[in-house]
Amino acid sequence: MDTIIDANIIRKDLKLNDKNFEILKDYLAKTNSKLMLPSIVLEEVKGLFKRFLLESINDYEKSLNKLNRTLLTTELPKFPELDIDEETNKYIEYLNQKLGISEDNIISYKNDYLPELVFRAIQRKKPLDNKGQQFRDGLLWLTILDYAETANEKTIAFISDNSSDFSDKGKAELSTELLDETKARNLKIKYFRNLDDFAKEQASIIDFITLEWIENSIDFNILAKLFDAIIETSLKSKLLDSFDLERNEQSTGYIEKSSYSNKQITDFYVYEKSDGTILLNLNIQFEIEFEVEVEKEIEGESSHFEYSQKYNPVTDDFDLDMEYVPGLSNKYDYDYKYFYPSLIGKYVLTITDKKIVNYEFKDWDWG
Repeated sequence: MDTIIDANIIRKDLKLNDKNFEILKDYLAKTNSKLMLPSIVLEEVKGLFKRFLLESINDYEKSLNKLNRTLLTTELPKFPELDIDEETNKYIEYLNQKLGISEDNIISYKNDYLPELVFRAIQRKKPLDNKGQQFRDGLLWLTILDYAETANEKTIAFISDNSSDFSDKGKAELSTELLDETKARNLKIKYFRNLDDFAKEQASIIDFITLEWIENSIDFNILAKLFDAIIETSLKSKLLDSFDLERNEQSTGYIEKSSYSNKQITDFYVYEKSDGTILLNLNIQFEIEFEVEVEKEIEGESSHFEYSQKYNPVTDDFDLDMEYVPGLSNKYDYDYKYFYPSLIGKYVLTITDKKIVNYEFKDWDWG
């Protein structure tokens, strides 16, 4: 089945390093199908990349200026001139090459979609949301419907992270409203929330790859080290945000992982590529102990209870209410606390000749 991907799938991985892109391309080759990009998606990706460059350059210059104001004897060089438009065009060329996209794979939208979009906005009809503001998603949906009618196969795969507009809450398929549209036009559009869901549906059955074989073959130390690198570079601030503090506490920003860790495999599936290489998608749940330093303001001697009366309409009387009011001083105490968040590490392992030859960290989620 021909497959259409939304801009948000590319935005998550601009260089398309996710192994599931390999699975997508291999599937398309195996089934003699095509990857199609609506022009609205390509235009959005181009805009996303350009904004990403501008924001990254701005962040870099802020950090550079701050560092130069701090250093005493060294002056760091300014950021070199960068042709944003040229870099953006080069990225689109890279994208087309990586995905195997040519002019034949681009689906143009029609100007005469406007009346239908206006109607959907007024009627709050999906994929336009209840504020009638998702013209872009409406344009994409109408383009997909038109393409599906002209495709050799009437089944089209559509991969988009925008489940709120294309799916019903808590579901992993097209919304009932959009499904009714496809049925009325005798079409079948299979909706996937991400590349992982798509790859999972194309999973292969490999007899020797069982849970027992995986547990005996994988190196948990490698998996843990890959996850540790993510924790150090990008996860610590998220973990601190999730840590519960008492009313007079605040984090000092110190958080460290201890040696304790409990782990188990929660999900896996495999895909065999045309060249015989096997990709094993593996989810590992880690329960990890973290040490967090907190700063606690010490309550002073003026701590007290305050009493008040509140009218109770049920009893037609006044109830006595009591509230504790801490008298805080300027004294602080420091303490260390421990918490044990459950985290999911998502990996892709490459298997050749029944041996694991490569480990890659893909993503993470809360357990």
